[in-house]
Amino acid sequence: MRSNSPLLRLLQHPSILLILSFGGAAILGALLLLLPWMHHGNLSFIDALFTSTSAVCVTGLTVLNTATDFTRVGQIVILFLIQIGGLGVMTFSILIVYGLKRALEFRSFHFLQESFLPYKSGDIKTLFFSIFGYTFLAESILSFVLFLGFLSRFSFSESAYQALFHAISAFCNAGFSTLEKGLLTYQKNYLVPGTIALGVLLGNTGFPIIYEFLDRLRGRRKKFSLHFRLTLTAHLFLLLLGTLALLFWEWDSSLSRFSLPGKIFTAFFHSVNARTAGFNTVDLSIFSEHSIYFLTLLMFIGACPGSTGGGIKTTTMAVIWVTAFSRFRGYVRTVVFKRTIPDLQVSKAMTLFVFAVTVVVIFHLLLSLAVPKFPFYAAHGEFLATLFETVSALGTVGLSTGLTGHLSTFGKAVVILAMFCGRVGLLSLLSVLAQIKAPRLYHYAPEEVMLG
Repeated sequence: MRSNSPLLRLLQHPSILLILSFGGAAILGALLLLLPWMHHGNLSFIDALFTSTSAVCVTGLTVLNTATDFTRVGQIVILFLIQIGGLGVMTFSILIVYGLKRALEFRSFHFLQESFLPYKSGDIKTLFFSIFGYTFLAESILSFVLFLGFLSRFSFSESAYQALFHAISAFCNAGFSTLEKGLLTYQKNYLVPGTIALGVLLGNTGFPIIYEFLDRLRGRRKKFSLHFRLTLTAHLFLLLLGTLALLFWEWDSSLSRFSLPGKIFTAFFHSVNARTAGFNTVDLSIFSEHSIYFLTLLMFIGACPGSTGGGIKTTTMAVIWVTAFSRFRGYVRTVVFKRTIPDLQVSKAMTLFVFAVTVVVIFHLLLSLAVPKFPFYAAHGEFLATLFETVSALGTVGLSTGLTGHLSTFGKAVVILAMFCGRVGLLSLLSVLAQIKAPRLYHYAPEEVMLG
């Protein structure tokens, strides 16, 4: 007989496997990085756990310099953590099981879908190999182009290593770099940052969008779905809006040293990376408060669903926007592109948004209590600086205005937890909480309240 125990239902939930998988990978990565041949000098457990969690959660926030504080072996461990974090720990588990020719349980398949795809598919083999095929094809092409870009500065073997590391880091939206000064050295170079921006877009646009686009090219579908049109519209709108906003606020300040094409390219690059990648070619500490605030909003929204990026996702924000716009137009339901979005999905988007805002407020308060007073705050103020860092961690972005390196042990612990929550996904956490109580199909008598 099937038990209705709330605890049993909770333990059987696929999201619990997601949480345990990423948590286990982060702890294992930290233990590996603590080995003496993985790093230079002394490495505390909290710094090792911070680095490992940031890699597994494909965030990119660092308290140490990846290029100088870790050995080549340690960097490879970080790269491996980035790759399994980008694809999902459970996907690699399925790879092992499939390789041993064991039958996939339904829970494993459901888990894979929850990590990546909003669509249901009965063909796990096609789904699985499509994800891996697309990932490694994209990373291979990115590696080759980056290799050409790095050849002017490094030897053949070093260029190959740097290209592979940055290709995987870009596609997985991790933001880690094995260059001592990151991409600041390449701020007036178009090939390397441009390729990395392309890699970020290939990763954060989402597997469902790529699948559907390829299906349309093959003639397997006559028109794009509502998900495709809504996601891509919101995605492109945010990229354009971010570029224009940075050009407007940084034209005569941080972008003043660039030519006109350089200003446009740099603004676009940071608009792309604010959507959960974390690479930067300009020191963000010299950005204006307006730009930092706007980048915070972009980080909060994040990438597209079914992608390697984080945030509340573009479709969540798009559904909220079109719901409000539909009400202004007189519709009682959410209407967009001559289609009606089900009320259940609208409610889901609203719940996720409110939950995400609440989590940001809680972590922002904790981080504000954890950071010391530094002259750094003179540039942006303590409130905005800590808010930027909080949203960057929760959105698994990795952009920082310089605060991360000054965190106390408690502050590092707060950011570790924030990165973990951001990667596991607020939606997964909500689904776990929802599993504790059985659905209540009844409702009480309606009564209106005053609004506004």
